Amino acid sequence: MIWFPRLIGLLTLLYGISAVVTPRPIARHGELDDPRSPGPAVRILSATIGIRDIVSGAAIMAAPCGGVLLAALAARVAFDAGDAAVFGRLAPTPEARRKIAAIALGWGGLSALSMAFASC
Repeated sequence: MIWFPRLIGLLTLLYGISAVVTPRPIARHGELDDPRSPGPAVRILSATIGIRDIVSGAAIMAAPCGGVLLAALAARVAFDAGDAAVFGRLAPTPEARRKIAAIALGWGGLSALSMAFASC
């Protein structure tokens, strides 16, 4: 089922592209700014997260089966755990902290699960 980690990589890459194109979801879910017109700080944050996700998604998709793919997936899990910790602690409202942490932990969990299918 090597397709499962590859799908995680593709979805991560697509999310990264969307985050670079528009900061509205991060502004909305994180309650960081007006989602209709996010300010420069939210645009920078969204683009930074987006580039990170483009790179990690592409790495997951391109990595050969086995240890290299496991390392790429482990990095993805670490990024999501970091997002859950940072947003879960620093987002401006309890609802935003819970929402972003849940989303990040969900994606991290899927990435971790996909590690079971990283060998060919």
